[in-house]
Amino acid sequence: MRAQDVVKILAALAVAVSASPISTTRHVVHESRSAPPSDWSKQGRLHATSAIPVRIGLVQRNLHRVDEFIDQVSHPFSNHYGKHWSAAQVAETFSPSPETVFAVKSWLHGFGIEPSRIKTPKSRNWMEFNATVGEAESLLKAEYHMYNHHAGHKHVACEEYSIPAHLVDHVDIITPTVHFDKKIGAPRRAQTHERLPEPLYELNRRDVQTSSGILGFASDASNPKQGDEVKNALMTLDNCDTMITPPCLQALYNAPSGKTAGKNNTLGIVEFTPQAFLQSDMDMWFKEFAPDVKQKTPNTNLIDGAIVQNTSESFSVNGESSLDLQCAMALIAPQQVTLYQVGDTVESGSFNNFLDAIDGSYCTFEGGGSTDSNVDGQYPDPQPGGFRGPLNCGGSTSTKVISISYSSNEADLTSKYVQRQCMEYMKLGLQGVSILYSSGDSGVAGNGGTCIDPQTGAYNNGSTGKFNPSFPGTCPYITSVGATQVLNGSSVRAPESACEKVIFSGGGFSNVFPMASYQKNTMSSFFAQNKIPYGAERFNNSQTVRGYPDVSANGANYVVAVDGKFSLTFGTSASSPTFASLVNMINEERLAVGKGPVGFLNPTLYANPQVLNDITTGGNRGCGTPGFNSTKGWDPVTGLGTPNYPKMLKLFMSLP
Repeated sequence: MRAQDVVKILAALAVAVSASPISTTRHVVHESRSAPPSDWSKQGRLHATSAIPVRIGLVQRNLHRVDEFIDQVSHPFSNHYGKHWSAAQVAETFSPSPETVFAVKSWLHGFGIEPSRIKTPKSRNWMEFNATVGEAESLLKAEYHMYNHHAGHKHVACEEYSIPAHLVDHVDIITPTVHFDKKIGAPRRAQTHERLPEPLYELNRRDVQTSSGILGFASDASNPKQGDEVKNALMTLDNCDTMITPPCLQALYNAPSGKTAGKNNTLGIVEFTPQAFLQSDMDMWFKEFAPDVKQKTPNTNLIDGAIVQNTSESFSVNGESSLDLQCAMALIAPQQVTLYQVGDTVESGSFNNFLDAIDGSYCTFEGGGSTDSNVDGQYPDPQPGGFRGPLNCGGSTSTKVISISYSSNEADLTSKYVQRQCMEYMKLGLQGVSILYSSGDSGVAGNGGTCIDPQTGAYNNGSTGKFNPSFPGTCPYITSVGATQVLNGSSVRAPESACEKVIFSGGGFSNVFPMASYQKNTMSSFFAQNKIPYGAERFNNSQTVRGYPDVSANGANYVVAVDGKFSLTFGTSASSPTFASLVNMINEERLAVGKGPVGFLNPTLYANPQVLNDITTGGNRGCGTPGFNSTKGWDPVTGLGTPNYPKMLKLFMSLP
């Protein structure tokens, strides 16, 4: 360690330990909430001896330089394009400073939290310890109460919490505090590494759901939508306005059939238990639409006790996986698909659980601390039937292209939570991974068509209110994919329109994330050339925030085999794996001539919009409005447009 670092650490320690538990050190409010979300009511204050698992997310270094770093490896005009970072370089660049680690530990020690109680990962990103409510309240100048949901669920939270002023630049987020995060997966429990005493263990159990449902479950509104059963499935270009099959997609985007299969180039597709494919459906679909494709079962990577379950069969639990896998596997063949199946049948999983598995630097001790027990699957799981093994921490190798057809609402989660997760997608981009997410199926509204009450911030029935942007779609470091359609009666060679059949392409503007540098010129042109009929009462019209989606692809009338029959299926759940398939094919061509993967797509695509088919018709209505309109150039309905494979291939092959 450098001498100057030692001096800084000693100085931080001196400041921290000089304060006693009853210190006069000035505290400042770190996060607060004026009222609990709708449907929640505050009940009695928790007893001081109740136990809660406390997690402190430490501020990471160099986050102010992320645009600089990502542009270095992803912008087509950069001399360092394609020179992706190693995982070790990423961890070293962004790990919290020694001063941060020592300052926070010293603060905790001053309040009686002995070092032996604190768990810290090698990456030093998080600290975790079990504390009594009395300890937590003293530490955070907070009051913990039990909150009841109208459906009978319970939640532990406080209205605000404070930290010493000198730690503001060291502490990012602390849980549990003000967060009423969206429930992801099956009913959760608080993470415990030694059993909490009864009845305190039961006091800490979570079972929270929002109107948008549970990720991967039948109630999840980000799942695809089922259309009519198809009695006579036809694989001809004459029917692409009513039935989308692989030849339709190849014709729409001028994509050839695959020819080669590199050993280190598979397309990653993520599913969350209980979503699962049935092999009988795969066999049925490939026999009809791609009989020459050899891979009829994806290379399956089971994460956190996951299984490809077949005890529950319906469109609501088989439709997503079937849609994501069938066309993608056919489009890229003989390249192969790697399925990341996440979560057991009890806990299920979340975006963070998947990130833990493919990026060990995101994990905390034993892998679990990057997760929030209100949101993420916690393993080992002592519940009956739960996975008893450790949470997967860096145990799965990431593919270079990953498609995820699930989403939550940005407002489901706290800004600190989504910002921290978004930075992990940035780190994957630095390592050459392309992450694509579906943008949502409810236009400017959120999952299930919900909008935001401008007075209370609560969700409403979607007939009015503020637009409800999607997450992770609004994260600037993923590629958000909207949906298009072939209009009824139109030829497959005619321009597509924004999807307005069964679903509406999700799009709009973030309420959390600032505009990334690669979007600035595009956003300036959009607002200069288009008169938006809404003001701040409907959306963040500051012209300084992230707009989404980035691109789009067809999302209507896919013919999918589900539960032994062919059905039409709709959703950006189809658009994301379709676009990702073409990116994977481009990687195949680059790898064949000794080049690396394309990595984070957005800087190159925004600098070269001519390689996409501009979509200029259709809208994405919601919240009692027509939403936005597709226009010339980028728009918050279909982004920059749909892929033109030959142009995209030529562009990316011209880059180092």
